[in-house]
Amino acid sequence: MNMLLQNDLQEVKEEFKVIDLQSATWVLRKLRAVNEKMNEINTIAVEEISRINEWAEKEVKSLNDDKEYFEGLLSAYYIEERAKDKKFKLSTPYGKVTSRKTSKYIYEDEQAIMDYCNMNEIDVIRVKEELDKTSFKKLCKDGVNQETGEVVPGVRVETVENISIKAE
Repeated sequence: MNMLLQNDLQEVKEEFKVIDLQSATWVLRKLRAVNEKMNEINTIAVEEISRINEWAEKEVKSLNDDKEYFEGLLSAYYIEERAKDKKFKLSTPYGKVTSRKTSKYIYEDEQAIMDYCNMNEIDVIRVKEELDKTSFKKLCKDGVNQETGEVVPGVRVETVENISIKAE
């Protein structure tokens, strides 16, 4: 910003009234100086915010890599100890490692499942003719029709173990 505009900004505010062309010119000069200063501040702020965001992303990525590494170490240790002792629990003052078994449905042939459910009047198919997997899981636990005891063709149920790590 040039010196004249900077001096115009620094002039003491006094009660002022626009009464002629000269005073209107002075007020417009002041407005221009204020607008330029605002633009300068906004430009600097945008540049700094961008730089800070780039720095934060880089730091967080590095820390995420470290987090994944340490979680991998804990998971490997936990799995190794669980192989020795099924009731193994890992708990420290700084956190704990736990696992939970959940059933994971693998729908190998959805059409065969839908055909089966249609034939046996199991209401698990949505209007757009796709398998309602939530209803199917409730009505056919572990891939077995609860009413007839038949194994539903086209579905396989695997039990998987999820490991969660909570830092305290």
